[in-house]
Amino acid sequence: MISTLFSDVDRTLLTADYDLPEPVVRGFFKARRRGIQAILATARSPNGVAPICRALGIDYAICFNGGWIGRPLEQAAISEAKIARRIALSVMAETRRLGIASMWYRDDAIYTLDNSPLVRREAAITGESVCEVADLNDLPGQPFKIMCARPLPEGGGFDALRARFLPLCEMTGSNWRLLEITPTGVSKGTAARQLADRLKLDPKLCAAAGDAENDLSLLRWAGTPVTVANAIIEIRDFAHFIGPHADEGGMAVALDWLMARTQ
Repeated sequence: MISTLFSDVDRTLLTADYDLPEPVVRGFFKARRRGIQAILATARSPNGVAPICRALGIDYAICFNGGWIGRPLEQAAISEAKIARRIALSVMAETRRLGIASMWYRDDAIYTLDNSPLVRREAAITGESVCEVADLNDLPGQPFKIMCARPLPEGGGFDALRARFLPLCEMTGSNWRLLEITPTGVSKGTAARQLADRLKLDPKLCAAAGDAENDLSLLRWAGTPVTVANAIIEIRDFAHFIGPHADEGGMAVALDWLMARTQ
């Protein structure tokens, strides 16, 4: 029996063009009627995931790969974790030196040292505003996440960033073009465990869906990991069920499979 589904958003629920297929929407509402509650687990900010919560009737979400847990539609946080300012500024300085497009995520907006086309593209995907600042010291407070973007699948300085900063913070990919940087110890899996403890959910009765490197900890935590055909091979190797490609509404098929297990 499945009581709760923790699901990634981009390229799991959404297509590569960031559309939410109607069969997936219907599947979530049908699952809720069958007694399966849904919680989103995403690299997006609370503001960036709020439209998906609204479309699917979902209250809780794990955002920033686990750095923020709460109810996005109410802008109510249960837990927050931010990168230490000293480390975050060092990361941003290195991205500037390497010429990497980088974004400093607060809960109100995205800040950047260079509002490049890559930065504008990523902000447009989630419908968030971007504030460009001239100097490192103008970046406000501590970020929940720093996200780096590259135009091609190889290179782009990501390996250099991982080599230098991996001991100081978490670094995972949600897509070949993105490198997500969060505080040490933060992950979707850790956040799911924390939220499950709060909501008194049994991990054995939880399912999880995701497609990328930053979903591995979540799917390994859940009793029933499921995925879509476009997922990385590491996930497909241990998933209990693989639905069609996200572009084909694959999560609708995965939801049908999960609902069959609740009967």
